[in-house]
Amino acid sequence: MNDARMNDAKTEEQRLYRLALGVVGAITLIRVLILIVGRLEIHPDEGQYWWWAQTPAFGYFSKPPMIAWIIWLTTSVFGDGEWALRIGSPLLHAGAALLLFGIGRLAYGARVGLLSAIAYVTLPGVSYSSCLISTDVPLLFFWALALYAFLRALYDRRWIWVIVCGLAVGGGLLSKYAMFYFVAGAVLAGLAVPKVRALVFSRRGFTILAIGLLLLMPNIVWNVMHGFPTVAHTEVNANWGHARYNLMNALDFLAGQFGVFGPLMMAGLLWIVWRLACGSVRDPSDVMLAAFALPPLVLMFGQAFISDANANWGATAYIAATPLVVNALLKLWKARVLWASLGFHALAEVAMWAIMVSPPFADSLGVGNAFKRMEGWRELGQAVLQESRRSTYVAIVAANRSVIAELVYYARGRVIPMRMWDKDTHDDDHFQMTMRLKPGTPHVLLVIAPDEDVEVLSTFRSATPIRTIVIPIGGHRQRIAQLYDARDYLGPQTH
Repeated sequence: MNDARMNDAKTEEQRLYRLALGVVGAITLIRVLILIVGRLEIHPDEGQYWWWAQTPAFGYFSKPPMIAWIIWLTTSVFGDGEWALRIGSPLLHAGAALLLFGIGRLAYGARVGLLSAIAYVTLPGVSYSSCLISTDVPLLFFWALALYAFLRALYDRRWIWVIVCGLAVGGGLLSKYAMFYFVAGAVLAGLAVPKVRALVFSRRGFTILAIGLLLLMPNIVWNVMHGFPTVAHTEVNANWGHARYNLMNALDFLAGQFGVFGPLMMAGLLWIVWRLACGSVRDPSDVMLAAFALPPLVLMFGQAFISDANANWGATAYIAATPLVVNALLKLWKARVLWASLGFHALAEVAMWAIMVSPPFADSLGVGNAFKRMEGWRELGQAVLQESRRSTYVAIVAANRSVIAELVYYARGRVIPMRMWDKDTHDDDHFQMTMRLKPGTPHVLLVIAPDEDVEVLSTFRSATPIRTIVIPIGGHRQRIAQLYDARDYLGPQTH
């Protein structure tokens, strides 16, 4: 009798997994097709990551190397089109969603696993993230893999799950240093839940950390050899030296989480946190998942209060938070809130697809300003490319990181190198570190914004205007670039 029930339960789990696989697979297929036909141009950060991928290494100025490795792989297979640069994103999010099935199943059962996979793959933040490639994408995948392996290791004494968890932690650290929040979550969960404590504070737990740090070691060595630029960049982003202690910044960050996680899912998470604070949450799975979800949100809320924090900086919280909230909302008002949330996610997904295919649609929704950094670059790149062939320029020079990141991509086919103008000799980004314009350069095509002309032009012996390029972009704004024939770079001018 018991064997029959176990077989029935296993059959039901398999059925629900196949359903999750079908839903996640269908959404991912549509996302890939939308990428292929989409017209939304690459973000400046994507241009920078593509440039990194041209020279695979163990580190880069502002980030660990995983993002460059992924782009190198996808573009090596599919070419350098925008969709090929980005295709790793929907595929990795699909992988994370299927891992969410496993996390939800281990914590609460296969039904929660199914709904967790669907909820995650349709989260507003994931829908947006699937349309571009960023460091958060591999980070979330490795975080999901690490949490799944961690849960397996709780109930399975085989070392394979410890090793998989350690490898995932290492992969996450090579994606973004925010993976260290996973360690904080594991320690917090270990302090709160006895069964977790037996794993975390043991040889097996220390092995997970050791494997993760071992995989990070090549990036640490790279930083040592280059003067710790990634660490310095992280400190600059934190900006604690100019602390503002502004509560409104922190509340803005919190409000942004309603957009990333979805308004009803975020409300559900806050409700669970309130119950946790009141001592009414006693399920060990609830406590454990909350322990993994809270550190990124609490730390980034504090970061936003001290200085500033982007909404996506707390994204890792939602790997553990998704099954936690799904399980809670399933029991609330006959799951109506959960279904309403999934319906909202679906609408946001379709709107994102429409914007990808027709970027001006964002203006009609009133969100054009959010996409302005991904419009107008292709036209600018082609104009610069054509002009670079009309004279004896030895380099194309830009004074803005976003502009040079886009030109290295959209001005492909140039026969002269790109160079970065800099007001001093301090490295503030990867372009300044690797392609700074050198004094004495005789003849360059200069691409600058109108507000850069006085400072930049004064560093050349002469600069003749060629043309001004005006391109309409999202939010009813314009991208304006001025082209100059500039001669004899004098170097940074000190005053």
